[in-house]
Amino acid sequence: METTLRVLGDGLSIAALAIIAATAQGAWKRIGKDVSIPMLWSRDGQPLARLSKPLGLLAIPLIAIVVLLSFTLTQATFTTDPVQATIIFLVRATIAASLALSQLFHLRFVIKTLQDEGHL
Repeated sequence: METTLRVLGDGLSIAALAIIAATAQGAWKRIGKDVSIPMLWSRDGQPLARLSKPLGLLAIPLIAIVVLLSFTLTQATFTTDPVQATIIFLVRATIAASLALSQLFHLRFVIKTLQDEGHL
């Protein structure tokens, strides 16, 4: 059971990273070279902080890679305790889904903001 949960956790992490990478690549192709990427918005929807295109579009994918692969790299998933294996799997699944959704929401707001500003 522990091996199955480890493999399923790896699969979910890979799927989340694929979604994150694909959406970042799609946004990269759509956004112009010298456009700065909004990263934070105020309550009224105005961008508060911006980064250059490479940093703005690759921030979440790089964080996701570090976070999702840290479980495997630290060998935290290699356990013989079924309860611990289940908890680690559930944590990995939750983090993978959260990171993929944060990428999707972030890019949705980026595209909307850039369209409103006339940069797309």
